[in-house]
Amino acid sequence: MFSHPFVYDNLVSMENEKKGYSPNTFSPVAGVLVLLLSFVLWMNFGTLFAALFYAWPGSKAGLLTDIRGYIAIHIPFCLMFIGLLFGSNALLKTRLRDLAGSPKGFRIRYAAEAGVIYMIFSSILTLIHISHVSVNDASLQDRIIFILPVLLLTPLQTVSEEIFFRALPARIVYRDKLPETALKALPYAVICGFLFLLPHLWNPEIQNSQQMLLPMLYYFLWGAMAAFLSVATGGFEASIAMHTANNLYIALVANYPGSAMPTEALLIDSAADSAGSAAIAAVVVFIIIYSYSLWRGYVLEGFRWQGRKERS
Repeated sequence: MFSHPFVYDNLVSMENEKKGYSPNTFSPVAGVLVLLLSFVLWMNFGTLFAALFYAWPGSKAGLLTDIRGYIAIHIPFCLMFIGLLFGSNALLKTRLRDLAGSPKGFRIRYAAEAGVIYMIFSSILTLIHISHVSVNDASLQDRIIFILPVLLLTPLQTVSEEIFFRALPARIVYRDKLPETALKALPYAVICGFLFLLPHLWNPEIQNSQQMLLPMLYYFLWGAMAAFLSVATGGFEASIAMHTANNLYIALVANYPGSAMPTEALLIDSAADSAGSAAIAAVVVFIIIYSYSLWRGYVLEGFRWQGRKERS
């Protein structure tokens, strides 16, 4: 676990000490090694294995090829997850959930609340775009077959990205004390925005856009706001939940033409790939979840206006 300006709960501290987890044991050097290990597995071995998997002899058309493509896209992230999991245990002597959680532990309830809010917001957006929404003509059987790989692989991808691009860099730079005020958190948020943008530059949403700056702005804002929200709440549960909810919603409920994650979703939303509206929607949903976090007391003192109290 990692300490924070706010003192640990005694019982949590005692439990962590028994398990060998201490707020003062995080090594930035080991953290960098974990990042490098995960990067090599992700970009080198992951890309190679994905290409070999997709090129495996077999049918080049139909549902099975679509599923194979979806799996191939996620193979690099599976290897990234393996690198993070192994590295956190072997090098950092801690657990992934401790890297992502608050000083009091990983707040499952808060993650669930943030995920539900994001799902509701996404559903409202789909209803707003109702004139551009059509029902996917894929069979029910095809959709059901797609569910299993989506449910298995999507959380691995989103958790890996959140820890790799946000949680681990924060621990490396700040160790056991995340920024205490919004002003101090801004440089970290901006850097995370650019880090999150870089691997998405090759996404079809950017490559096929006539105005590349707009989808680039969307990815930058998403990365920066997720980082800021995480520091403001002392943990990365909300950003993990929001990222997972976003990708699951796209993959299973309402996908769009030219998606980086082609699936047999229930609906096709031809307006969802509008980069300008997507960027605005991202800002709005982060404001909503930040406000909810503030109301529920999850936002730390340096990120609250006077009179709002932190959750005990």
